[in-house]
Amino acid sequence: MTTELLSDRDGSVAILTLNRPSAGNSLTLGLIDELGRALADLREDPAVAVIVITGSGDRAFCAGTDLKDAPPVTPWDDQFGVTPHHLSRGMEVWKPVIAAVNGYAIGGGFELALSCDLRYASSSATFSLPEARLGTMPGAGGTQRIIRQAPHALAMELLLLGERWDAARILAAGLLNGVCEPSELMATTMDVAHRVARNAPLSLRAIKQAVSRGRHLELGAALTLERTLFNLLRNTEDRKEGRAAFAEKRDPEFRGR
Repeated sequence: MTTELLSDRDGSVAILTLNRPSAGNSLTLGLIDELGRALADLREDPAVAVIVITGSGDRAFCAGTDLKDAPPVTPWDDQFGVTPHHLSRGMEVWKPVIAAVNGYAIGGGFELALSCDLRYASSSATFSLPEARLGTMPGAGGTQRIIRQAPHALAMELLLLGERWDAARILAAGLLNGVCEPSELMATTMDVAHRVARNAPLSLRAIKQAVSRGRHLELGAALTLERTLFNLLRNTEDRKEGRAAFAEKRDPEFRGR
């Protein structure tokens, strides 16, 4: 782990911090790769239930791609449209991922936040997808995630105008779970993370898979997927523990099996 990506633990919650504050925590190729590797490691770590992603300092969550470090376009990119440094590559983590947006989230930074399951923002945070103003377009899931998460007209306004929105407006558009004072952001986010982490890890994994994969399926196929995942949980130790704890009026002790 380099100093550009900091990793910390608080119980079963892992915290990843983009740490390039002098550059707005912008994404270099190396940082994108390192973030992907860190997420892959956390995905396989049974001691981690929830992942929080934030930025260093109070000015920026992530200013998007560092244009000084942008890769050249190759024939592979032209033909297949996917690079080995694609921001979305590391986000298929079947554990809840929460964004703590501590400042501006621009371009790829906004796309990174959109790829998270829950999002909390500082009241001073701002958001934009300015790619159309730069002669390009979002390329790390921006067009596809935002249109699935916000009303069509609002999503298109963000995409076509490329203007900055404050946190209150992004919250009203349904793209945030909460907005709080800057000094309260991490405490609020960590409280939510620990509340999520108290739930059964196999249940969290199955729910995220059902939602993430099911949204791309026809309803009948999605319902079949949901039922398949439901049945896989039926005989787990955690399901038995959850039912026993409910009957005995005590907190469950889930073990992820």
